[in-house]
Amino acid sequence: MNRKLSAAIIGAGRIAGGYDTDKIGSDAGVYTHAGAYTRDERFVLRTICDLDASQAESFRKQWNIGSATSHPEEIYTDYHDVISVCTPDTAHFEVIRNILEHGACRTIFAEKPLAPTRDEIAHLRRLADERGVNLVVDYQRRFDKCHERVRDLISQGRPGLLAVNAFYMKGLEHNGVALIDTLTYLCGPPDEVLAYNRVFNSMAEEYSYDFILFYERFNTTVRTIDTEPSEYHYHIFEVDLLFSDRRVTINDNSRTLEQRMAGEYAYSGVKALDDKNPLREDTGYRFALPAAVDYIYEITANNKAHDRNTPESSLIDRAILDAIPLSYENKTKVPMGVTV
Repeated sequence: MNRKLSAAIIGAGRIAGGYDTDKIGSDAGVYTHAGAYTRDERFVLRTICDLDASQAESFRKQWNIGSATSHPEEIYTDYHDVISVCTPDTAHFEVIRNILEHGACRTIFAEKPLAPTRDEIAHLRRLADERGVNLVVDYQRRFDKCHERVRDLISQGRPGLLAVNAFYMKGLEHNGVALIDTLTYLCGPPDEVLAYNRVFNSMAEEYSYDFILFYERFNTTVRTIDTEPSEYHYHIFEVDLLFSDRRVTINDNSRTLEQRMAGEYAYSGVKALDDKNPLREDTGYRFALPAAVDYIYEITANNKAHDRNTPESSLIDRAILDAIPLSYENKTKVPMGVTV
């Protein structure tokens, strides 16, 4: 397929385009759906839809999009090769279901989380399979080569992974799910889940939890920096992995990767990590969305099979999300045994 693919975006908020128009300084990264489609010359942004007509029109002008509408039905009854769903989280299921039931596109690129319940995710999965539609969830870190390298390091089993620590903020459902997906991508699904603390975040209007994911050979401890007195301190999304011969940290909101190798003995009989000479590199996170859109093109053009960021991975994430509050309420570990 050599023709350009038509794209529509439903929802004209920050992940749709705002993060790129609001960038500070000389940041060349691409952080939005509109930015990624515009950067890729194989796409034509044909339609923007938002329930706020003035917002839709402003977005259209800003991104030089063909048309704007405030009526989602105009998207459902039309046809685009690709439709991005960038609505508020609570609307994802209804919007995606309508797109699928109307056969409005070949590929859906949906913001996370895919849907609020496992039954709803399973329903969307069945509809997509029945209609031959690719359903892709925007977990950008799965498209970053540095995250892929860390995943490969873990899967090889040598050096052995000893422990993982991770931090997030601003609610389990919205930000926490991205961290959970990153951890399941890197480490696989856990065997058990234990939640032991929670804090209500008034900005997100939901709880953030501290919890542990148990694996056969190591554990992953996840902490929130949210506190009751303040709805927001600063953004953090960090994964710290301790291997038998090194420490690997994905920090700076996934933009840098740092390795500290086991060095010389700090003093007699005590070997330490070399904190004086860490190996530091930029990840590909700043351009992970363009990489995702490249993948969107390839599966839509039937150049490759859809096997990444699938509803199946969202079902695993959803099972963990459901287990966390259950564990907290019951004060006990919850076994996973996730099947999709």
